Amino acid sequence: MSWIPELPLLRRELTELANRRRTYIVRVVGAVILLFFVFLAYSESIGARQRFVSNAGLTGPLQYMGVGGDVFSRITPLLFYTIQILMPALCCACVTSEKENNTLGTLMLTRLNPGTIILEKFGSRLVPMLTLLLLTFPVLAHVHTLGGVDTDLLIGTLWLLFCECLLFASVAIACSTWFTTTVVAFIWSYVLIGFLAVLTLSLGYTTFVPSAIWRTAFMASQWGISRSQMAVINAVGMGPTVAQSSWLITISKSVPALFATAVFLLFARLTLVRRAFVSQASVLLKVLRVVDVFFTALNERTTGGIELVRDSNPLPADDPVAWRERNKKSLGKARYLFRVLVMLEIPTLFICVLAATASARNDFKGLSVLQGLIWTLAVLVAVVKAATLFSSERAKQTIEPLLATPLSGVELLSQKVVGMRRLLIVLSVPVLTVNLTYFLLHIDFRNISAVSVLRPVVYLLLSISATFVLLHLVTWLSAGIGLKIHSQTKAVLASVAVVTAWTVIPLVIIPLFRFRTPVQELVTTFSPYSAVAATEQYLIEPFMRTNYNQYGQVEEISRLWWACCAIVVYATLTLIIRQVVRMTCPFLLSRRENSSELPPASVTRHAQVAALEGTP
Repeated sequence: MSWIPELPLLRRELTELANRRRTYIVRVVGAVILLFFVFLAYSESIGARQRFVSNAGLTGPLQYMGVGGDVFSRITPLLFYTIQILMPALCCACVTSEKENNTLGTLMLTRLNPGTIILEKFGSRLVPMLTLLLLTFPVLAHVHTLGGVDTDLLIGTLWLLFCECLLFASVAIACSTWFTTTVVAFIWSYVLIGFLAVLTLSLGYTTFVPSAIWRTAFMASQWGISRSQMAVINAVGMGPTVAQSSWLITISKSVPALFATAVFLLFARLTLVRRAFVSQASVLLKVLRVVDVFFTALNERTTGGIELVRDSNPLPADDPVAWRERNKKSLGKARYLFRVLVMLEIPTLFICVLAATASARNDFKGLSVLQGLIWTLAVLVAVVKAATLFSSERAKQTIEPLLATPLSGVELLSQKVVGMRRLLIVLSVPVLTVNLTYFLLHIDFRNISAVSVLRPVVYLLLSISATFVLLHLVTWLSAGIGLKIHSQTKAVLASVAVVTAWTVIPLVIIPLFRFRTPVQELVTTFSPYSAVAATEQYLIEPFMRTNYNQYGQVEEISRLWWACCAIVVYATLTLIIRQVVRMTCPFLLSRRENSSELPPASVTRHAQVAALEGTP
């Protein structure tokens, strides 16, 4: 009897992973990106160290003593961010893929019990991430030789990276066992992770997230001096000694995170069998129905059942596909979208009021964080919905009847996107709520004049334009990717990856080459983030600017032109992407047609009605 378990499911998963070419492509690309950031962190650390020791009179090798700590403090957060971004995407499909392929029932007929299935699936998703992290260990060893990184710090960091992988993988696997589709599991994995991060930051419970433990244990500063800089002071005898944290203490602090991992895995094991054969009905629709029952009962008790807007289900006129999206989908019905709006808007208003009252007049850091979170959520929902417009039809095997309708491919696409219009309006309301808060906070109601109100009004108009343009941009881009990629999961992941890369890459290039301010604005314009950043900087520029013109007046025109140019650029790109997607739509839908030869949908409908009535 062998003491080594066979682990057949783990072996199958790793074999399939090894046979995929993209596995090695991802590893090579990941290694190249990592080395790029290492080079960037190293150059920044050297420059910062030279500025730090210039006043101390240190020359020669002493000025670079402990520079490894500076490099290490810049590389390690990148590794944590990589785990937080990639780990849920790798694990969210481990069980839902079996459900979608109808192979989970066959898997349960084997001798593997549910706990073994969860653990082997868990291990198969950990191996790729740990392999990617192994590529960084030689870099960390080299940084260790540069000084400023003691053994306790290195061992504790490696342990916390491993715990971070375990925690985020367990969250994604729990979502994968509970939900029926990969797309829903993908969304809720990041929602739960975001909620865990917000809970950690707001309540200060840093022991539940390993990355927060690392920041508080190793990167805490004393007297405004970082740990690596303090190592230089201690080396030359210029300051007191800072106590080093033992790696055993770090392991003890990670116990709550390991306990949370075990809870998520236990939840996945208990729900695997119960949720194995649940129908693929919309989970969001069920949640909205429960909320709908609550609001209906509340309305009966408070107003006696008065309805301002009654539900209507009119017959489709000239837009049957758009009618189907608006009246038959959970994120299309007006009352359900109103419920979603209420659930998003009430916390947003509460945080806006709290941040506005707790912040200084010109330093609204709480609102900035809230704005970033809401923009991320809005873009993520729009991307997922647009990317699955046609891939969801293929998954449900309803694409053939849809393509058999007397509508051209362009009309199908246009009506699908028009059906998202209500959703985009709902997503834009919380974003504009934060912008409206900025607008109100920058108006002096005690001394209102045309000059003092002009800037906030222009800011509000720019914010509305930027929100409209960017949401439509990601919608059409994701819809085109969803037409090209037939799988829902791949379409969503590809769309999220493209939008993220487009937004982040220009922002990463700027600190690498250290451009001046005009060039920074030009490079930032290549990122969709520039439309929002330029608008926000236009509002707060008078409170931050230190450069004045020859007459002693604040120069205001540059930020306004930058904001207008960024919005115009991305509005033009939206029209171009929209036109390209419309032109390639018939080919991507495998329909050989000439839209100019097809009659309009209204003519076709009237002809069908006339034929049924027997009229010419």
